[in-house]
Order: sequence, then structure tokens, then C-alpha cells
Amino acid sequence: MTVFSYPLWAAFFGNLSAQLAKAIIQGIQGRSIKPEVLFASGGMPSSHSATVSALAMGVGLHDGFDSSVFTIAAVFACVVAYDAMGVRLAAGRHAAALNIIIEELRALSELAREKGPDRGRLVMQRFRERIGHSLQEVFAGLLLGILVALGIYYYA
Repeated sequence: MTVFSYPLWAAFFGNLSAQLAKAIIQGIQGRSIKPEVLFASGGMPSSHSATVSALAMGVGLHDGFDSSVFTIAAVFACVVAYDAMGVRLAAGRHAAALNIIIEELRALSELAREKGPDRGRLVMQRFRERIGHSLQEVFAGLLLGILVALGIYYYA
């Protein structure tokens, strides 16, 4: 591994390790591993947080923790972590509320179809509700990313 690619490799393996950990945790909890969880957002740990914390740690170890590049990476990591807990978590809650409304509309549509022969069926897809993260999921992702970056730096 060349010196110049270390932060990129740290970020890549930070993301990969978080997605694999997410699949294993989901497999233990649900007693089955679904392949789509490897590419899904939401869940424990946050792969976005793991990626950006591994990147920031990689930049800090490579360029120094007093460098401008580390400052940029650290601020970027904070924004991503905040977004995962704030905006994306709120969007997931909105999706849950919209899914309830969709189910109610489907029930009303079925009732209307029973009363009239030519009524169409309401077709709406459910929204994905697990797109944000709790504080624990973000913290676990941040910690995992830092540990992966340190591991690659000292053992690769």
C-alpha cells in the first residue's frame, strides 16, 4: 500500500467493516442474513460515520493532526455524523408516518372498490423507514472507523 493511498484505504475498509458488522448484527437479531443489508443505510453501526471517521483518522495519521487537510476531514466527519442523527433520522420518522397514511388510503381504496365495480386500486409503495441513526449507532460507527484506520496504519 502506498503512503498516498492510506486515507482512501482507511475510508474504504471503514465502510466495508461497518457494512459487514451491520449484516452480522442483523443476522444475529433476525436469525437470517439478507444480502441487501450490505448496501442499505440505517442500522448498527453507521457505515457513513465509520467511513468518515476512518478517513479523518487516516488523514490525521498521514498528514498530521495539525494539518489543514485533517481539519477539513474532521469537520466533514462531524457534518456527516450530525446529518445521520438529525436530518436522516427525521426523514425516517416522516417515512414511518407516511407509511401509516398509505396503509389507511389503501384500506379506504379497498372499501371504495367494494362499493363500486369500476373503482381502481390505489398503488403506492412504502417508504424505507430505516435511513437515519441513533446516537449509539453513530458513536459505534465513529469508533469502528477510528479503530479500522488505526489497525490499517499500524498493521499494514
